[in-house]
Amino acid sequence: MNMDFHVHGLLSKRKDFNKEFFMNEIYFAEANGLNGIVLCEHFNAKDFLVIYDFLDKNFIYDGDRYIVNNISVFPAMEVSIKNKGHVILTGDRESIVTLYGALKEFRERDNLIDLEELLDQADIFNLLKIGAHPCRRGHKLCNQSHKLLKRLDALDLNGKDIFKKGESIARDELINLSQELGLNIITGSDSHTPIQLGGIYTSLNKECSTINELKDCITKGDYTIEI
Repeated sequence: MNMDFHVHGLLSKRKDFNKEFFMNEIYFAEANGLNGIVLCEHFNAKDFLVIYDFLDKNFIYDGDRYIVNNISVFPAMEVSIKNKGHVILTGDRESIVTLYGALKEFRERDNLIDLEELLDQADIFNLLKIGAHPCRRGHKLCNQSHKLLKRLDALDLNGKDIFKKGESIARDELINLSQELGLNIITGSDSHTPIQLGGIYTSLNKECSTINELKDCITKGDYTIEI
């Protein structure tokens, strides 16, 4: 099962949801050999809930994912945290929508949530926790407490970072961090446009329809990375 763990459903968090744009992402995902994506729109995107209204009205929800033209779409969000960094949280539809509401007071830049508090919330909902582009300039999640970072489930080798830094630099700095934290590395395109889908993905060795199955694959390292 070829997965992209970092996909956005909007061109920008300030843009309106556009179903043609979204379905074009699904088309490119399937055409480029993906079987599933983690739809981690920014938690402060203006049309965050509009995306799920569209999915609810038009597609089957099975396990912890929507089935959209043969692509498994797992609900998620990318959350900005206090003192720099982003965390991707993936879970069942109800948990993600509920957490979206709970984070309402933390959507402004001067009042972001602490990493520890966010991790506590994520554990309550049994969410998959991914450190998004942890070594990216301006978003250095790696500078957060390593004791807290060890509570994540994985780190994100990010397509945008590979494009900007080069594959060897992006890979090496993430490997060093993953070894320090004892976390496995998965991949995400960080796609905001359809054409980015399929450039980097994680090939799981089994089909997954639930968050627990995804967690199990990641924990066991039961996958390969393709760039």
